[in-house]
Amino acid sequence: MTKPNPKPKKQGAQDTDEEIDLGHLFYVLGKAISSVFAWIFNLLARIWDLFISLLLLIRANFKALAAAALLGGLMGGIYQYGIKTKEFESSMTLQPNFGSSVQLYKNIDLYQSLIEQEDYDRLMESLSISEEEARSLNKIEVEPYENDNQVLLAYKDFVQNLDSLTFDLVGFEEFAKAQPEESFKYHVVTVRAIDRFVFEKLEDPIINSIINNRYYDKVKSNANENLLSKKKALESSLLELDSLRSIYKKVMIAESQKENSGTNIYLAELNASNKEVMVFDKYLSLNEDLFEVNNRLTEEREVINVVSSFNSVGMNATGWYRNYAVLGFVAGFALVFVWIQIVRINGFLQKVEESRQS
Repeated sequence: MTKPNPKPKKQGAQDTDEEIDLGHLFYVLGKAISSVFAWIFNLLARIWDLFISLLLLIRANFKALAAAALLGGLMGGIYQYGIKTKEFESSMTLQPNFGSSVQLYKNIDLYQSLIEQEDYDRLMESLSISEEEARSLNKIEVEPYENDNQVLLAYKDFVQNLDSLTFDLVGFEEFAKAQPEESFKYHVVTVRAIDRFVFEKLEDPIINSIINNRYYDKVKSNANENLLSKKKALESSLLELDSLRSIYKKVMIAESQKENSGTNIYLAELNASNKEVMVFDKYLSLNEDLFEVNNRLTEEREVINVVSSFNSVGMNATGWYRNYAVLGFVAGFALVFVWIQIVRINGFLQKVEESRQS
């Protein structure tokens, strides 16, 4: 008799073990996925139960909640349209240069502080307005004109001067969160007042309070001189590159007209052509630098640029969050709802107390 070969049995046993391991792995994964879906389902079920309980509570106390909401809305409406003085609003968009946004925020904070303190004498002096116009001011604030595009451009300028190691440490999200308000390019000054004609009178005093600063004036003069010097250098370089391009064209034409040059003509034309391409690329690069310098000269001509001015006549300060009729409606509903919850909690505590005493 021939002895059976034991090797196939070992291979079969190994395959069986691998199948068992894979089966166990799939079982564990399936159980984990089922647990996750079960947890999500239970969470949604609890949220749904809470929502139904809220609806049942509102239905059970609908009359009280509705009466409170209507009463709050009525009282708020009486104050909004009968007692409260009508308020107007206007805004101005500014582009501060040379770091003058810091001074802008400080000045606006000072004006708002004077309004809150009712220090109308200093407010009159600071804004060059009458006492009646100063008393009509209710709020003045400034905030950056913020959007993702502005933050992205600021991040691009920031990373241009970073090495690779530092670039890895500072991501876009971290940069966006750490952006101070003063670092944005545009800023919006908003004023609310009772006098609808006061806004246009505030523009010059706000601007002049920043312009009349010796530091910013020196920085502006120095920056403009540097830009003008750079512009002259770029224009001179562009003229020289134009002359060099003309020379290369003449060389190529002269070489192409030579007779019996053979391969030398081809090589000469190729060499001159490559040099002309390099000169042309440099010309385009310097031209782009010149465009940037001209843009900066336009934008940095003043310490602070007025992108859009205050309206000559203020607009009604509207918005549901400022309408006391809406606020009263919500407040009445919320107060009665909280009171009902307090009553229910108190009843539950009384039952617990009685069960412990019995």
